[in-house]
Amino acid sequence: MRRLISKPGVLPTDKTKKSNLRRETPASKTNLPRVKTLFLGFVGLTLAATATLAYIDRERLVDEMLIATGKAGLNLQFIQVRGRAHTPTDSLVAATDLRLGDPILGINIDEVHKRISAIGWVEDVIVERRMPSTVRISIRERLPMGLLQTADGHQLIDAHGVIIKGAKASDFTHLPVVAGEGSAKHAEKILSVLKTEPELFAEVWAISYQSGRRWDVHLRNGIEIRLPEVEPRRAWSRLAVMERRKQIINRDLAVIDLRIPEQLIVEPNIPVRGKGKST
Repeated sequence: MRRLISKPGVLPTDKTKKSNLRRETPASKTNLPRVKTLFLGFVGLTLAATATLAYIDRERLVDEMLIATGKAGLNLQFIQVRGRAHTPTDSLVAATDLRLGDPILGINIDEVHKRISAIGWVEDVIVERRMPSTVRISIRERLPMGLLQTADGHQLIDAHGVIIKGAKASDFTHLPVVAGEGSAKHAEKILSVLKTEPELFAEVWAISYQSGRRWDVHLRNGIEIRLPEVEPRRAWSRLAVMERRKQIINRDLAVIDLRIPEQLIVEPNIPVRGKGKST
């Protein structure tokens, strides 16, 4: 039998077409993700460039607007400070970082508030922009209460027992010394009690917190007053009455013990005699 051989130029059958199509399909699919990636990358670069230009334009626009407001007369001309007594002027000037003549709308009030609040003497501050040309700074300073005795020397504390950073203890030697573990946060309460008798309080040199429960009061003449844990105000008032009647704190005493209700125990000031030197 003769075998049929296709002649040259004869078109391929349908099966041949399908076979060729199947072989070409994978290559075309592989190219699609690559084109998509390149396209998305181009779009991303375009958007980033557009955003950068927009940001630069926005900054330029803001600067131009501030310059325009300055030319219109909205410049910083006055800085008003209220409530400053102990806050150092140089610290305040450095913290505000304000320059006369700058556009007042360009001042970052929040940043000025943050920097002033970091000054040790400042407990609270309000910073206001008063149009057209004034910035007002209202300060509430910490109230000095006493000199806390620490391992590093005396530190000035406020009514909440907070150490006032930057304050010089040597400028407040008229305040009582506060000693004892945990004394700082409890001192305001007992000092309020002592101040109820002004004449007696004027003789107070120091207070010391004992065992986290009660206070000893040290007078300027060396006498130690031992107050009770319960009702120290009543005991202090009783001592004040006795002082007015009998001048007890002017006597040669070492200790006045008021810890027992309705009683007063005193210890005389007996000097300790040293040993003589052998000759």
